[in-house]
Amino acid sequence: MNRPQFPNHLTVAEVQETWPETVGVFNQLKTACIGCYLQRFCTLQDVADYYNLDLETLLESLRLVLHIT
Repeated sequence: MNRPQFPNHLTVAEVQETWPETVGVFNQLKTACIGCYLQRFCTLQDVADYYNLDLETLLESLRLVLHIT
């Protein structure tokens, strides 16, 4: 199985478009990313920095929703 990778440079929009089931992760982490006009520009690293989230926690949450270990 091809394990999805979430490089820091992927934008929220790219993640959402590729894996729509990840939308809930951004909501659960209490971000305003979904529906924000900046989602086309904000990278996963930007989200982690802005919301003071651990990047690896964000990435792991995305993997978990996709049932990837």
